[in-house]
Amino acid sequence: MIGLEIRLLDQLVVAASFALLVLIGVRSARSSQTDEGYFLAGRSMPGWVIGFSLMATIVSSVTFLALPAFAYGEGNWRNFVSHFGYVPAIAIAVHLFIPMYRSTRVNSAYEYLERRFGLWARMYAAGTFVLFHFIRTGMVLYTVSLAIQSILGTGESSVPAIIVAGGVLVSIYTVVGGLRAVIWTDVFQGIALIGGGLLCLPIILSQIPGGFSELIRVAAADNKFDLGDPTLSLQGKTLWAYLFAEFMILMHLMGTDQTNVQRYAAAASDRAAARGAWIGCWLSVPTWSYYLFLGTCLYVYVKVVPGTGLEGLPPDAVFPRFILTEVPAGVGGFVLSGLLASAMSTLDSSINATAATVTNDFYRRLWVKDRDPIHYGRVGKLVSLLFSLAMISTACGIHFYRVSETLDDLQRMLLSVMGGGLLSLFLVGFVTLRVNSRAAMTATAVTVLSVAGWLFMDTPLGSGMFPGLAAAMPDNFWVSTFANLLLFGIAYVASLLMGGRKQGNLAGLTIWRERTGLD
Repeated sequence: MIGLEIRLLDQLVVAASFALLVLIGVRSARSSQTDEGYFLAGRSMPGWVIGFSLMATIVSSVTFLALPAFAYGEGNWRNFVSHFGYVPAIAIAVHLFIPMYRSTRVNSAYEYLERRFGLWARMYAAGTFVLFHFIRTGMVLYTVSLAIQSILGTGESSVPAIIVAGGVLVSIYTVVGGLRAVIWTDVFQGIALIGGGLLCLPIILSQIPGGFSELIRVAAADNKFDLGDPTLSLQGKTLWAYLFAEFMILMHLMGTDQTNVQRYAAAASDRAAARGAWIGCWLSVPTWSYYLFLGTCLYVYVKVVPGTGLEGLPPDAVFPRFILTEVPAGVGGFVLSGLLASAMSTLDSSINATAATVTNDFYRRLWVKDRDPIHYGRVGKLVSLLFSLAMISTACGIHFYRVSETLDDLQRMLLSVMGGGLLSLFLVGFVTLRVNSRAAMTATAVTVLSVAGWLFMDTPLGSGMFPGLAAAMPDNFWVSTFANLLLFGIAYVASLLMGGRKQGNLAGLTIWRERTGLD
């Protein structure tokens, strides 16, 4: 592929964006010396800032790259409806998860699980979180590095160098400035992500003969607005599979994932936390939908406008190349900043949240207790640095082992599998008094083994050993849905069979007022 020379004005805009991120990190360093300052931004952030940060974190480079590529290449909107699952997920988070976390003033989501079910639950949940984000950050860094390499046209041999450069940049302001730097850079990155995308649509429409009406006509004629297979079936990636999987994943992310729980705890008040959650929702859902539409617009643009130079490119290379060939100089640099920001806002959040989890849930809980807050703040910075190095190494490793699935599908699958019913472990803690540690542990073990067996059936070895059973298994997109239903059901039934008893003092740990009877 022939590379494109990035215009000087675009280079200056991108460089200025990078400099701003580093400046924010440096300015945030002074107030990030203690553990609460480094991991929770002093519990002082306003709601609108929390909202932008939540949006920038959950949207990620999957939106900027994978969604336009998906709509451009595969030709449907099968994941469009599922994005609206964010609305009920946020409603539940605002009325259940946020009040619980803020009233108990936990430093991590997994600290709650220990108070409710014991140390095993905390270790299981924290370990799962760290493992998932170890893989996810590598995937995101690798994906955005591929986009940059495609723009530069420098060949695949340059990808590791791009990975290292990007990883080092995002690590600088994250390691130095902590969560305060992460949140404020997320605000800038969120604006760049939204604004960059909005600038592209009028440029596309101005070059399509017939404008918007022609765009809709061509896209509809080619079934580009197809919402996917509406069949109520457990086989295949149907509309219903996407809808239920996305709802469960969003519930998991907004209710149990440390990257978001940190932001709830960092808000200046309960009202600010709830306002931030809703702002994040109303920013994210339209952004997801818009970038799907932008992919469809690019499809029509390439089809009806001759000589675009985008014909024959891989779907994930079309949008980045459009930015540098059709968007005016300077403006293109801002849009390109949105591409980079979409990845960095995910990476910086994962780095800081993972450091908080390792420091609070492992280092402080198991090994070094009762040290001063500055000590734990320093440990957090060290863990952030080490995790950043691991992220870069993982991305370089992925470079040599390509995956065939889209990043959007693969990320959803990883979270479904590695969650293993974790959402329901929190829910049985919140909404029941009867389920105790023994019942919860039994349900968790059965669920993890069931998910492992399900995935084994999807392998060549499993399908070869048990062809009939493998053929009858639902699509893997249903893993998260069934895993959470299974864990909740087994936990409650086990509490009945084992003679459930309330575990110690549950005051403030459930939605019920403390009472002597069982729910």
